[in-house]
Amino acid sequence: MKYITVNALTCLLMIMGICAHAQIKKVDLSLAIKVGDTFVPPSAVQQMRGTGKLIDLNKLKQKVVILDFFDTYCGTCIQSMPKLQKLQEKLKDKVQIITVGWQDQATLNKFYDSNAFLKEHQVNLPVIYSDVYLKERFPHQSVPHVVFLYQGKVQAITAGDVITEENILSLYQKGSIDLPLKDDFGKGNLMGIDKNTIHLKGTVSLSGYQNGVPFESFRRGQDSITNLQKTSFYNVSVYSAVMSTWAKIEKADYVPRPERLLLKVNDPNRYDDIANVGSSWYAEHAISYERLDAIRRTDSAQARIVLDDLHSFLGIRTYKKMQKMECLILKPCPITLYTGQESLKGMSYNGTAVLAVMTDLGRQFPPVLDKVNSKEKIVLGSYKSLQEMNAQLAQYGIKAEIGTGEQEVLVIEEVE
Repeated sequence: MKYITVNALTCLLMIMGICAHAQIKKVDLSLAIKVGDTFVPPSAVQQMRGTGKLIDLNKLKQKVVILDFFDTYCGTCIQSMPKLQKLQEKLKDKVQIITVGWQDQATLNKFYDSNAFLKEHQVNLPVIYSDVYLKERFPHQSVPHVVFLYQGKVQAITAGDVITEENILSLYQKGSIDLPLKDDFGKGNLMGIDKNTIHLKGTVSLSGYQNGVPFESFRRGQDSITNLQKTSFYNVSVYSAVMSTWAKIEKADYVPRPERLLLKVNDPNRYDDIANVGSSWYAEHAISYERLDAIRRTDSAQARIVLDDLHSFLGIRTYKKMQKMECLILKPCPITLYTGQESLKGMSYNGTAVLAVMTDLGRQFPPVLDKVNSKEKIVLGSYKSLQEMNAQLAQYGIKAEIGTGEQEVLVIEEVE
C-alpha cells in the first residue's frame, strides 16, 4: 500500500514533464562533446529489438541519426515512443531513431514484455542497452535527452518534444539545424559577473531564454563570486515565475491548474505554454532573472521585491482573488459500507487535503473544493468514474459532487 504525505506531494509538484534519474552523482564531463563536434561512434554496441540487424553507426552518416536516451520509469519517454515509431516507419530512408538505455538487457526485456501501452502501439525501435560510451559523450541528469547526428557531426543536443518530421526533414535537406540546447550542467550568468568584479553592491537583470541553461524555478542562496545574496530563476514561463514567487509570499495548498489562472492580457500565449508546445515555445517566450543584494531578507520579503521587479519589467500586475468555477466538491454524507467489487487496496491519503491535491493532479475531474477538511486517512482503490469514486468515499462519510464553488485564482493583468 502506498502512503502519500505532504512532503511527497511537494516532490510531485516539482516534476515538470521530465523524469530525473533517481541517483544524481558527480559526472565526469571531460569526455563530453558539444554541438558542432565530430562524433566518433563506439567500436561496438549492445543492441536489442528493432529489425534484429545490428546497427553500425559508422555507416549511417547519410541518415539523420537520433539518439533518444530514456529510462523505464520516465512516463514522458514511454508516451513519446509510438510517435517515434511512426516517424521511423515514415522516414526510414532518411532517419534512424535509436533508443539508448543504461539498464541491462534482462531489465529492459522485462520492461518491454510487460508494457501493454508499447505492445498496443507496436513499438519496436532498436535499443542500445547497458550503455556507458554514449552517455559519457552526451552526459545528462534527466531524460528524455536527445541527440541529433548527421554527416558525422553533432547537430543538436535537445529535448524529446523537438523530434518532429519537420525538424528531421529540415536537417536532412539543409545539413544543419538550430534547436534549443539541453545542457543539464549549464550555469546561468545573466550579468556576466566574474571574480574581478569586487565593488558590486547589488544589481538586477531580467532576460529571455538562456540556451543551454537548465530550467530552474525560484531559488535563493549566496553567490559564490560576489558573496551577495542571489535570487534567480531560469527559462521559466511568466506564469511559472509569478506562481513560484507568490508561493514564497503565501503558501498555496492546491495544484496550480489552468482553471486557476486568469490572464487579462492581449496575447495569453506569451505568458504560458497553453498549447503544450514544449521546448520551442520556451526558446521564444521563457524568461530568466537574477538579483544580487547585500541585505539578507526573509523568503517572503525577498519574494515581494522579486514580484515588484516582475511587475515593473513586464508591465503587469498580479494578484489573487476568489472566483466562481465548476468544481468537484467534497461534502460530508452519511457513512455507507462499501459493497463494490473493486479492491480497496490502493492509494492511501492522509486526509482530504491530500486527496484533493492528488485528484487535481490526475485531471480527471474539475478542480477540487474540499468542504470536509478531514485529517482521517483515506484508502481508495482504482476507479474510472465519479460514481465508482463515491462508492468508496462513502465509507468515510464523504461524497464528491460536481457543482459551482469559489476557488482562489491567480490573476496576471497587463498594465496600460
